[in-house]
Amino acid sequence: MSKLTIDLNDLYFFVQVVDHGGFTAAADALVIPKSRLSRRIAELEKLLGVRLLHRTSRRIALTDVGAEFYQRCVAMIAEAQAAEDVVQRTLVEPVGVIRVSAPDGMVDLVLSDLLPRFMAKFPKVQVMTQITNRNVDLVEERIDVALRINAQALENSSLIQANLCETPWGLYASPSFIKHAGQPQSPADLAALDALVFGMEDEAPAWRLQNRAGEQLAIKLKARMRSDNIRLLKKAALAHMGVIALPCHICSEERGQGTLQRVLPDWRPPAGHVRLVFPTRRGVVPAVRAYIEFLKTELPARISLLSESE
Repeated sequence: MSKLTIDLNDLYFFVQVVDHGGFTAAADALVIPKSRLSRRIAELEKLLGVRLLHRTSRRIALTDVGAEFYQRCVAMIAEAQAAEDVVQRTLVEPVGVIRVSAPDGMVDLVLSDLLPRFMAKFPKVQVMTQITNRNVDLVEERIDVALRINAQALENSSLIQANLCETPWGLYASPSFIKHAGQPQSPADLAALDALVFGMEDEAPAWRLQNRAGEQLAIKLKARMRSDNIRLLKKAALAHMGVIALPCHICSEERGQGTLQRVLPDWRPPAGHVRLVFPTRRGVVPAVRAYIEFLKTELPARISLLSESE
């Protein structure tokens, strides 16, 4: 059985003819020639193979099949209007589901505070949050916006990137670890200490350090633990397992409580850069745009507050 190819505009024209009681009134309401309207309905009847309207010089009347067809057309047009309204609402106000991704180092002290505030400000927005340290494929995984912390800008990428702020890093260890292992006096002393290293690369682990004078050096490490989960490494540092390099905002509470202390305060790893990454600037719905603008405003201030005194 062959499929009919019906122009949905013709269904709308048909309903208008019935609702207005004739071709003349419908043509006036639609602001189209009566001859065109009559031709469209005739072609619709020809395509369907049935007569939908009885025509006389004075009035029109629905055939039996035309009456049932009319009811279906009215329901279809109402559904089409409802579907258009859904799209229009998303273009007018922040509403609907957004899918976001963030690294685990942004969860405890940053997003756990900011996301509830965002959702309170935009109550019609639902947030689905993926926490991962890998660079997700935004298009393949249907992610609207990803937060990323990188020392370098992303290269050879078609993604849109918005720089938010820097994240200062430092070297830390527990007071108990320093008491037993000894306080390092120079970067070279780090090579003999147990290190807790972020990242799972195959090459020998090393920290790149720089001081306030701009001097830079690389220190090869004796890695006691390596992980792609920075919160796990922080817990290991709190358990006196070694020296760790951390973004300052991640250990704000521990610094305040004295459970982690700075090691070699004149030296630190290069600052990271927080970036928002999203697939395109075109067609960004208000809910996603609201999330982007909210983080642009709120996240740098939050990170700066948590990194104070460093």
